[in-house]
Amino acid sequence: MNANLFDLVEAHTMHLDLSYSKTVDWWLRVYKKGCGKNGRDIMICDIQDCDLSYVLDKGSVMVKEWLTEHKGGY
Repeated sequence: MNANLFDLVEAHTMHLDLSYSKTVDWWLRVYKKGCGKNGRDIMICDIQDCDLSYVLDKGSVMVKEWLTEHKGGY
């Protein structure tokens, strides 16, 4: 299945934050809000790097791995 990061996040009701600044470069966070123990967020990926392509590709891999481990696939 050739699903991109944004489609996966939307299909599985996850939150995605993507930001950029000169001091922290690109920062991607994907999480499920309030779904963890005691109502905490489940952090699926938290990546920071100067290369946007790397951040998005690594985030896609991490989301797919999390879905495979916790949901039986994507």
